[in-house]
Amino acid sequence: MGKFLTSASRIEQVGNRKYKLLDNELYKDDDGSIYLAWQNYVTDNFTWINSNGYDTRCAHIHDVGCQFHSVVRIKLTEEKLKALRYLCVKGNKIICKNISEKFLEVVPVTGNWINNLFYRMLRDADTPPTPKVIQYLYRAGVSLNFKWFLPNKKDIDLTQLYNKSWDEEVV
Repeated sequence: MGKFLTSASRIEQVGNRKYKLLDNELYKDDDGSIYLAWQNYVTDNFTWINSNGYDTRCAHIHDVGCQFHSVVRIKLTEEKLKALRYLCVKGNKIICKNISEKFLEVVPVTGNWINNLFYRMLRDADTPPTPKVIQYLYRAGVSLNFKWFLPNKKDIDLTQLYNKSWDEEVV
């Protein structure tokens, strides 16, 4: 079973229904792959239409996949992230420092793949736990995201990843 490796990011409102992540967020999938929603990523912050009642970390990585038709996968294990001090505790939060570009890769995804990842993240969310009926409802809802079919305007630029607002357009 997957799990979030970091606490939820702090966010800052940067426009009408736009929020910037102030911290990196990591999710470890069932197969051990680790995905990143990066610091300064701009998102709508919704797990559902105009709602952030459940763990918004799920929405952040899902938004990355929908916006870019790709995700950022970490080439390190959870143990190696800890050993290299990328993943650590600060106060009462688990944080992830900016990971070097050499440990990141961009992986193309399909709409179905990113929607299934969203479902798994909802399943594994714990702040608050997402009821099973909401997991099913939200998974069905994201399959109706017609914005997926709009042209992809940018590729993920690992050299600029943590720089402010290079990815301003929100899905």
